[in-house]
Amino acid sequence: MLEIKRYNPKYKEDVRKVCLNTAYDTAYEPVERNYLLNSYCDYYINNEPDTCFVAVDENDTAQGYVICAPDFERYKKLVKPYVIQGKKSGFDHYCEGIAERSVLRLFSKNYPAHFHIDINEGFQSMGVGSKLITALFEQLEIKKVKGVMLTTGSGNTQAINFYKKHGFKTLILFGPAIVMGKKLR
Repeated sequence: MLEIKRYNPKYKEDVRKVCLNTAYDTAYEPVERNYLLNSYCDYYINNEPDTCFVAVDENDTAQGYVICAPDFERYKKLVKPYVIQGKKSGFDHYCEGIAERSVLRLFSKNYPAHFHIDINEGFQSMGVGSKLITALFEQLEIKKVKGVMLTTGSGNTQAINFYKKHGFKTLILFGPAIVMGKKLR
């Protein structure tokens, strides 16, 4: 059984491993590693730790996380060094990041928060994802955030069904991705 805890810097390397473990097959190759960690992990744990939660095992090792930027305007300003670092991963990845942030910007007035959630294989389908986003939503409500959004693959029916179960609605389909949002207030 995993326990949900607030993020603490002692979990940084665990969280980074979960990010890479749950990505695609080439995630540990240097260029891909750089892209994934700069785009989907390091900004959040370095700049938004109070809206990051981990699911830890009996050895106090993070096996999953939810990491969130609660204010898109703040994120837009602070993410620049990570974008520059991620740019080293190549033009295609750089364009992907710009496209994703541009689409998120379209909905940021009503859904100012966005998040990423990942859980290592072997710890999925145990209710951990639900516990993680519940902890996140409680924190976002304390911060009076009015809405939250995320991006996932449009063919990832398991994830889409999970988000729908938690009250998310489709905001837009773009290319191979879907943006979903949920009002909190």
